[in-house]
Amino acid sequence: MLLQPLRERLDLRRGAHPNWEEEVLKLTQGQGVDITLDVAGGDGINQSVPATKAGDRIAQIGLLAGQKSALSLMPVIFRQTTIRGVAVALRSSFDRMNLFLNDHKIRPVIERAYPFEQPREAFEHLSRGALGKLVVKVS
Repeated sequence: MLLQPLRERLDLRRGAHPNWEEEVLKLTQGQGVDITLDVAGGDGINQSVPATKAGDRIAQIGLLAGQKSALSLMPVIFRQTTIRGVAVALRSSFDRMNLFLNDHKIRPVIERAYPFEQPREAFEHLSRGALGKLVVKVS
């Protein structure tokens, strides 16, 4: 299930659906989504696990609800969920990095660009290995 079509049918803003994982499961016929981008942190991770398809991934990006969690491990184990932390920096660091890259004419090697409608193909390519960057075009 692609994030964009799901987002169009479910308002995921904080507090809009206290049991949002149940709404996600309804919209995905009980399967869950391929990847969950969790920006809340805290105990909300316990909602992200059932909302994510068995055997798939949660990218823990933010900590809006807190840095600590009472994670229920049984669902993680039985659903074989992978939780990966994604570190992000301040916008000012990103801007300084881009200035450096531009000043030194450093360009990434882009192996292939996929249209937004083909995220699965991009992930499959990534799992096989890539010599350069893989891009999913948003617009």
